[in-house]
Amino acid sequence: MADLTFIEKTKLEKLLGMGGGYVLDFSNRTLEEFVRQSVRKNIYDEVYNYASGSKANRIRAFWDREPNSVVGKLLADLLEYREFSNPSRDEESKRLYQDCRRIAERLSSGCAVGQASTTTSEPVLERPSAREQHLVALGQLKAELEALFVQPDRQEAGLKLERLLNRLFSLFNLAPRRPFELVGEQIDGSFELDHEVYLLEAKWERKPLREKELLVFRGKVEGKSSFTRGMFVAMNGITQEAEAAIRVGKQPTFFVITGHDLMMILLGSLPFDEFLRRRRRLLAEEAAVTAHFDRVAQ
Repeated sequence: MADLTFIEKTKLEKLLGMGGGYVLDFSNRTLEEFVRQSVRKNIYDEVYNYASGSKANRIRAFWDREPNSVVGKLLADLLEYREFSNPSRDEESKRLYQDCRRIAERLSSGCAVGQASTTTSEPVLERPSAREQHLVALGQLKAELEALFVQPDRQEAGLKLERLLNRLFSLFNLAPRRPFELVGEQIDGSFELDHEVYLLEAKWERKPLREKELLVFRGKVEGKSSFTRGMFVAMNGITQEAEAAIRVGKQPTFFVITGHDLMMILLGSLPFDEFLRRRRRLLAEEAAVTAHFDRVAQ
């Protein structure tokens, strides 16, 4: 098992683009070939079949099963490929890349956490910064979300998702309120962004949601004040028919986010509060109920 901390894993996953099950731009075939050439291992061996079996989950299983030297070698090769195919341009990306290089060097040299690699003169920070503590908290939420994907009791998974969202709101100081009841209706919760209140609804169905649940939520939002907005978490998205239905004849008052959006946020790809502000702007300017994360993050 490789000696990796939560912070280190979070940094590596962000740099390697492991949100949504991916690893950089690899296909199943090219990832298998790359790993085999790098460390003479078959990443599609059953021993690496963790959770959904996605490319990202197989790399996570590889980290958990292989020793420091092997993981360090593969990471060094992945980082070299990443920098060749998509060089770091802004200062934050460059710092993240250098941090990940030091992680790979430490593992390759056999050093444990907290020990400096002999290949670098960079000091090892013993006390995590506020940003690193924030990344740890995001990493913990991400691990919990991944576990929910394979939770056999889907009703229990839905309840745990609500609690996870509440903690995510708290992490970004969004003043969350837990689920509450009004006369004749149940509200999954609410939060506050820039002094504006948003109602929350979360559904985790196996297929994209149809219009029924969304129309009910629209009624809940419209039944409050004229300035109330909403956020609907549909883990597997919504159908095109549903999106069209909630826009017919009315201005949309809420936007939809997906499980992919959540995973990218928990990977640290975009701060949650900034993500919400950009979604709010798209809703106001374009009546965009849905928007792919890549578009929001650009």
